[in-house]
Amino acid sequence: MSMNKHSILRLISLFFLFIFALINALFWIAHQYFLEQHQEEQLRRFLLAEGLIHLRSGNFDHELQQLMIRVSFHSPNILLNEGTTVRTLPFGKMIEYHQKHYFVTIPPPKMLFDRMNHEHKYEPHPIAHREFNQVVIEDLAPYSTLPFWSIIILVDLLILLFFAYLVRKLLPLQRLKDAIIHFKEGDTHLKMAINGQDEIAQITQEFNLVLQKIASMKEARSLFLRNVLHELKTPIMKGSLSADCLDSSEDKERLKRIFNRMDYLLNEFSKMEQFSSGEWYLNLQEYRFVDILDHTCDVLLCDKKDITVKGEDSALIVKVDFELFAIALKNLLDNAFKYSRSRPTLLILSHSIELCSLGEPLPDENRTFSKPFNRTYESSMNGLGLGLYITNAILLKHGFKLEYHYLAGMNCFRIRLH
Repeated sequence: MSMNKHSILRLISLFFLFIFALINALFWIAHQYFLEQHQEEQLRRFLLAEGLIHLRSGNFDHELQQLMIRVSFHSPNILLNEGTTVRTLPFGKMIEYHQKHYFVTIPPPKMLFDRMNHEHKYEPHPIAHREFNQVVIEDLAPYSTLPFWSIIILVDLLILLFFAYLVRKLLPLQRLKDAIIHFKEGDTHLKMAINGQDEIAQITQEFNLVLQKIASMKEARSLFLRNVLHELKTPIMKGSLSADCLDSSEDKERLKRIFNRMDYLLNEFSKMEQFSSGEWYLNLQEYRFVDILDHTCDVLLCDKKDITVKGEDSALIVKVDFELFAIALKNLLDNAFKYSRSRPTLLILSHSIELCSLGEPLPDENRTFSKPFNRTYESSMNGLGLGLYITNAILLKHGFKLEYHYLAGMNCFRIRLH
């Protein structure tokens, strides 16, 4: 499962990795410390046993047993050559051989005795004053690192089990994120499985309830709009048929154009309803922009001469959904005609289309086009501000961008194509 750098699961994984490494490092330091202490205690017993062996006074065997030491019959040469040296002293070596520890005496230089005795505060070494006799002694005290490593493995296992449990509890968040993404893409019939009674399960349950409510509201809205559109088509059709029965005149042609425009607007509303509900899929094809502009002028019942077009000979080709892009362009032109005090200017460039008209600037809060309603439009008698919102939504669906700037008394809307 891929995770971005800000993912909660990634942060938790890094935290557990740090804790896991830290705990094992501390265990390793503790192991080295206790091993050092054991070797120091072992060396102390070896030195005491060596002194007893050379002096051989009193109950010699009993004292060696008290120290958990015995004289070994292993060859010193074998131990020195095949064993692992644990510690080297001027007068002997601690050797590990077949998981047992031995102390083998070696003849030290006599000039080192004084310094050695001073540093370690031991009694003068017995072989310093007599002929050297090599001794091999073996440690009988049991020592095993198995309990220590068992504790380490147990702690590591508990950490890993807790990490796995925590990740399992957080995995529904990933599924919830995927469900939200699908919901954003229009799938409102999702239902996530609910496991457990924790906060994540409660959030999932509430998310399912929200999805059900949204799906119900969406279905009711869609049914209402389709019924309204269906009911309006009947009088428009009757009006259009009645206009056809009139004698030829300018009034007849005007009525037919009006009814045709009303029928087109109803179809446009239907398409916008499908677009907003996510049921409209773009039919992208390449068109000449001037052809889309001609169609838009026919819908607006305006003459192309009412617009100052610059760059018409650029032969701009756009890959768009013809009907939806025409709606977006129509809304921009319609606003320009409504609110401009002069003829709007349309500039056609290779990477953008810009429409400028003389008028009052848009308020700052209305320049994002991300909200269909705002306080300025709610008190207006001219409209509710849906046009720019719809235009922006259509352009974003195409991968285009709607920009606005005000310069020298001109409202300029730019459709950036790339």
